[in-house]
Amino acid sequence: MRPENSLLTETFASRLNAVEGLSNAEKASYKAKHLTILKEHFIPAYTNLSKALESLKGSHPEAGGLSTYEHGREYYAYLAAALTGTDSSVDALKTRIEKQMQADLSEIRVRLKEHPELVRQMTDSAITLSDPDEILQNLQTQIQDDFPALTDTSYAIKYVPEALESSLSPAFFLVPPIDSDGSNTIYINEKASTEQNLYTMLAHEGYPGHLYQSAYFNDREPVPVRRLLACGGYNEGWGLYSELYAYSFDNGLPEAVKPLMRCSEASSYGLYALLDICIHYDGWDLATTTSYLENSYGFTDPESAREIYLAIIDNPGNYLKYYTGYLEILTMRQEAEEVLGNKFNAKSFHQFILNMDGASFRVIKPYFQTWLMTEKLHV
Repeated sequence: MRPENSLLTETFASRLNAVEGLSNAEKASYKAKHLTILKEHFIPAYTNLSKALESLKGSHPEAGGLSTYEHGREYYAYLAAALTGTDSSVDALKTRIEKQMQADLSEIRVRLKEHPELVRQMTDSAITLSDPDEILQNLQTQIQDDFPALTDTSYAIKYVPEALESSLSPAFFLVPPIDSDGSNTIYINEKASTEQNLYTMLAHEGYPGHLYQSAYFNDREPVPVRRLLACGGYNEGWGLYSELYAYSFDNGLPEAVKPLMRCSEASSYGLYALLDICIHYDGWDLATTTSYLENSYGFTDPESAREIYLAIIDNPGNYLKYYTGYLEILTMRQEAEEVLGNKFNAKSFHQFILNMDGASFRVIKPYFQTWLMTEKLHV
């Protein structure tokens, strides 16, 4: 590792250069001190850590899910409740996930049976927008009918440094630090993102997803302690809900293709959430997971199945958090549509969800019933 050309040196220098009020001499001094710290402390420590980890290779049998450890199932049950914010048990949650997945897959089968030509349309169709700034501007326009207005709609687009492209997600939103100027920044990983998925990714990270969600929260001027309290299932559930919602926008896709692509992507997220439970709670090993993916979904590449298995092993509850949060929001919306009929108002529903400010769904549900009855009386 050459510290002079490292990512740490590059990013430190770029941020330091942006600081106002420092002379060139002061900046040069700080850069020299930073380089000395890297050479004398950081790199030696990192080298020692690397050697120690390397020495541990092969000293432990192949890892399994949490259920392979003592009290692992109990810990996973706790983790699932804490991360998702749901009041469903793990077994009940598994049933709910399977039911929604079957509903999405069934809708795909029915539509394709009635209109076989849609198979080719799904392959040939693409979202017409590809420039990130153009996409975010488009999304801001698209959400106006169904989502509350914002005071601050500003944002900045930055790109992941090349050295980190292989280890970071395709795109992500950085929540502004409490002591910052409040700037909204979205990072894009050019290596991992494609034109086809960039639109829905920026709906997830931008509008009406995390950036919009954060700006709405700040508009409400929350008490400081609220910034320390958050439910991962709520936040990521809203992001996934927004990502899938974007398929309904005017984005260049044929109208008949939009629900098919939404259901297809939703079922993919559902599959990962289901495997999260099966591996960490039910005790599936790699062989069982590989067999399930091949027999149920046609995965013929064992290496792809292994990558999925290891990704889930590495981060228990992560995929479950996304899909469960989405499922909770979707379930409330479906109930509201059923109760309110043609009087259902999407903007009012979204405003209710956003006004919950990141609470767990265990907290939200009683408020939802009150909101629903109020809406019913008003209509």
